[in-house]
Order: sequence, then structure tokens, then C-alpha cells
Amino acid sequence: MTDPGDVSEGTEETIGGEDGEEARVSPPRGREAESGRGHTIVVGAGLAGLAAADRLAEEGERVTVVEARDRMGGRIHSVRGWGDSAATLDVGASWMRGDENNPLARLVREIGVRTAVFNRSTETAYDPKGRRLLFDRHRRNMEDVNLLHEHMYWDTVGATPQESMEEGIKQALYDANLVRARARDANEIVHRLVEADHGADADQVAFSAVAALHEFSGDDVVFPDGMAQVTDHLARGLDVRLEHVVRSVSHDDDGAAVHVDTPRGEEVLAADRVLVTLPLGVLKAGRVDFDPPLPDDKRDAVERLGNGRLEKLFLRFDDVFWGDAEVLVHLGTEEGTWFHWYAGQRVLGAPILVCRNGGNAARFLEGWDDADVVGHAMASLRGLFRKAPDPVDHLRTNWADDPFARGSFSYTAVGSGDGDRVALASPLGGRVFFGGEATEIEHTATVHGALLSGLREADRILTL
Repeated sequence: MTDPGDVSEGTEETIGGEDGEEARVSPPRGREAESGRGHTIVVGAGLAGLAAADRLAEEGERVTVVEARDRMGGRIHSVRGWGDSAATLDVGASWMRGDENNPLARLVREIGVRTAVFNRSTETAYDPKGRRLLFDRHRRNMEDVNLLHEHMYWDTVGATPQESMEEGIKQALYDANLVRARARDANEIVHRLVEADHGADADQVAFSAVAALHEFSGDDVVFPDGMAQVTDHLARGLDVRLEHVVRSVSHDDDGAAVHVDTPRGEEVLAADRVLVTLPLGVLKAGRVDFDPPLPDDKRDAVERLGNGRLEKLFLRFDDVFWGDAEVLVHLGTEEGTWFHWYAGQRVLGAPILVCRNGGNAARFLEGWDDADVVGHAMASLRGLFRKAPDPVDHLRTNWADDPFARGSFSYTAVGSGDGDRVALASPLGGRVFFGGEATEIEHTATVHGALLSGLREADRILTL
């Protein structure tokens, strides 16, 4: 009998999709184990979990995916047809970092997902008083930022886990011999980039993180039709059970099990093994029990690693009032808020501005109601465009308060290091496995990192 929370019906018939469109249901996959294979329960229908489930099913493993939300995707969430517009908003993960030699890029091309690049040549910067910077001044600022990053990279040699990014930035400013306005602007831009990349302040992030990440070449791209197309593709035909909130994971010599709350009540699902892809923030919250308890090194890793916060605000207007620019930079804003605006008139097909606030800027706005946040954002924008009209709609994220995310992504906090991510990824007795971007060393806090972690754990399981 098909579980009511199963999103796949296992037929070739067509069913009604969103906005009245027809969507074809994929044939079932991973419902029975082939000879020599077993049964894996995957906790979490985000990219890591679905990537693992997809590979396991293709290799003959029986797979059951349990997801607490009433949707798939995890921290990938595409809102289609926002308001009365045709725009699709990625309110969670939205960027693919480098579209060359990136395993996510290969998957995106295989699926045929449309991508787009914000036109950085149109990037326009403004000083704290709202005056537009000359192109040469902004270009010089970005050259100074690149110089700081280069010095920071080499300064990480010999850095200890207790050194912060703040200390590294100060050292790089000294090494680069930047002074006065050039030092001020470069310093601010680097801090805002740290907050966006790590979801934390520079004094919270380990300086060693500068050299720890591996970046792919090519453009950073977004998905005009939504990144959820990727997770939807991976989930095709799988047994994905929504609104199944995992309360505990247990294992012994005979197998593993998860205790879940479902719309029908409590259930215990048994299998040969469990793959846990819960976000770091959920593990930190301790809402899922483990029996036997997690070993000390794994608990310590959960405690030491940082849990970043990055929130977005989308504003939709009747018309474009900011000109042709697709990226706006505003220096000297209050608490670093509203520093980077991305304009969606071409990429999203609508007069939309979106800003990301990370670290201190996100905390500064915490607890404000939507009206006050929008008012604060518009006050900043009107410092650049005096006659900017009120938005006709807005959408604000709050990943920190989402009980199934508890934050945006992990970061390497002061006092933590690669060893913590290794410990977090280590399996327990061949019965319980761990995936997710927080378990990746070189690709943390990225969508492709989540993908790679899921494939890594699937391959580990398939070797059993």
C-alpha cells in the first residue's frame, strides 16, 4: 500500500501540476532491493539526501527517504509564481559557485536546467552618502579586495585554529600597505563578503577557512526557473515520505531504525542502515536522539563547528527605477545591512531587488517585523534613489527560526577545523552514516558540497 506521505505514485500517468500544468509521474525506483543489496533509510530530502538516494536506487538498493517538511528540497526552496508575477524565487540556496568542472554543473546540464549570470559589468557602487562611485574608483576597490584575499591566503600558512578571520584581515591590510580611503573601503567589502560567505562575523570565523575551500572556475550562476528542479529530478520515482519528523535514530548489530512522527501518529521504520543528512543547526539543537549516543568526537564536532545565518529580502516593484545595473553595492550602511542588492529585471524577468544579509546584519534585523525590515531597506535604497517608490510585494526569509534548518549553512568557527568535519562524516559501525555540506572539507556551505557529500556516502554504502 502506498504511504500517504509518499510523493511518488509509481505510475506513468500524468497528474495535475502547479498552476494547472500537467506533470508526469516517474516510474518507481528503489522500492525493492536487488540481490546482494539492502535497505537504506535516508533522513532528509535535501540535495545531499536525494543525491545519495538517487545513486543508491540506481545501484539496486532499496531506499526510503523521510522528510520532516511538507515539501522536498530542504534548504533549497523555489517559490514559483510569486504573487501576481511569473517570477520564481530561490529563497534558500540559489547560487552554483563556478560552472566549470563542477559536479553540480554536470548534473544541471544533464537535466537541462536553465541558468543565468548576473552581469557584473553593470555593477554600480555608492558611498555612505549615496553618491555613485566613479567606475575607476570601484574597480580599484575590487582590485584592493583581491589583493587582500591574496595576502590572506598566504598568511594562513601556519595559522592556528584559534586565529580568526578578523586577525587575518588586519594582517593583510598591513601587508598590502593600504591606507586611508582605500583601506577603509577594502576592509568593509572584505567583511561583507565574509559575512555572506560564512553567515557569521569575521571574529567568529577561523582564519584557516580562507585556504580550506576549493573553488571551481567559471561563472557563478543562478536558476531563473528555480534550483528545486535539481532536487525534483533526483527524487523522481523514489519513496519520499513527507511530514515524517525523525525523533530518534537507533542501531545495533542487526540493523538500524528511525522513530518518526507522521500525520498518522508515531511509527518506527527499520532498515539495514540509516543515512543522516540533517543540517548542522538541527544536530546542534539536539532534537534528534541517537541510541547508542553519538561518540564524543562527533558531539564535539557538532558543538565546535559554526552554524551560519544568511537571510534574504525580496522586494518587487511596478517598474525598474535603478537603471540597467544588475548588482548594486552600498558602502557604509547601518550594521552592514543592505550592502549587496541583486536586480532581477533580466535574470528573473520582473522588477525585483533581492538582498542577502549575513552574520551581524542578519542578527541586527532579528526580531523585527516585516514592515520595519522593509522600511529599513527602503530607507537605505532611498539614500541611493531619492524617489524610489514603495514595493508592491515583499518576501523575507527566516532560516534561523526554521525548526528543520536552524540556520543557513555551516562555517569553520574559531577553534574548529577540518578534523571536526571528518569526525562529523564518520559512520557508526556500518549502520549509521552522515552527509550534508557540513561534512565536506573543501566544499562546505555550498550546494555542490551537499551533492558531493551525498554521493560520497552512497558510494561508501555500496561498498558494504
